[in-house]
Amino acid sequence: MAKKRVRIQPWRILVLLLILWVGFSFARGGWENLKLKRQIEALEKQLIVLEMRKEDLEREIEEWRSPENVERVAREQLGLVKPGEVVYRVSESFSGDVAHDVGKR
Repeated sequence: MAKKRVRIQPWRILVLLLILWVGFSFARGGWENLKLKRQIEALEKQLIVLEMRKEDLEREIEEWRSPENVERVAREQLGLVKPGEVVYRVSESFSGDVAHDVGKR
């Protein structure tokens, strides 16, 4: 029995190579697209966190600018008083034993 010889035609090889190249290009493009989508999702999550942090900082700035806070800082940290006020400072705690507390001074 004689073997039938199969002749490969050059145009079929070119078509096959073209199909493989197009398939590979689509697969590579799809993979890149998937990576970019994941990166976008991560950046969107990061953006949400940063926007929340920004809102917290803006609230904190408003709290620091409030007149009540300015007065508190002026009194506690700078020792300022309003006109006519008298400040009493206690240097040590009183234990209740007069003789002992007088002896310490």
